[in-house]
Amino acid sequence: MSVRRAVAPLAAALALVAAGAVPAAATTDPSASPAATGSAAVADPDLLTAAEDALAEARARVAGAETTPEMAADAAVDLRAADSTFALRPDDSTTVLEKKREKKEDTVVTLTADLLFEFGEATLTPEARAAVAELAEDVPQGATVRVDGYTDSVGTDAFNRRLSAQRATAVADVLGAERPDLAPKVEGHGEQDPVAENEVEGEDNPAGRALNRRVEVTYPTR
Repeated sequence: MSVRRAVAPLAAALALVAAGAVPAAATTDPSASPAATGSAAVADPDLLTAAEDALAEARARVAGAETTPEMAADAAVDLRAADSTFALRPDDSTTVLEKKREKKEDTVVTLTADLLFEFGEATLTPEARAAVAELAEDVPQGATVRVDGYTDSVGTDAFNRRLSAQRATAVADVLGAERPDLAPKVEGHGEQDPVAENEVEGEDNPAGRALNRRVEVTYPTR
């Protein structure tokens, strides 16, 4: 018998003996005097004996159970803080800095905000500045470029709108510096227009929130 199956009757028996009674099966003698019965039920001696026997048997089973290293490892969970988040890296094949979607009239480039900015910040990292500058090469001469910032649903609406506008402005500034001929139009939308669920069945959805933290650059398709 496994340790888990042995522990269950042991726990039940311990509770029974510790209570000193078996409430569901306790009996009193109808002929006993009121002083003898009182308000508390008297434990059945036979039931107490049976519980003690069960306890002794359970102890023997636990003592004789063999616990292998595999069983011990199976019963433990190693909790590491590093496992609770996913590092977003430009060289990670599953996490890309940008996704381009070309339509007949417009091209939309979605930039992952987590790879552009530090958490809660609106200053582009050096690597992000270089990536945005490279993006500017694909924009047609003299084009009007829309730069829209978005956040997830964490934080107040006012904070998210301000942060999304600041991030969009940071991207537009690099585009303008790299290409003075462009005409950037910036807007911050906060948590509006999500592309994924921030919550799933009432539970936080970190993967969805990461997708919603983004900056979209839209320009005419060549």
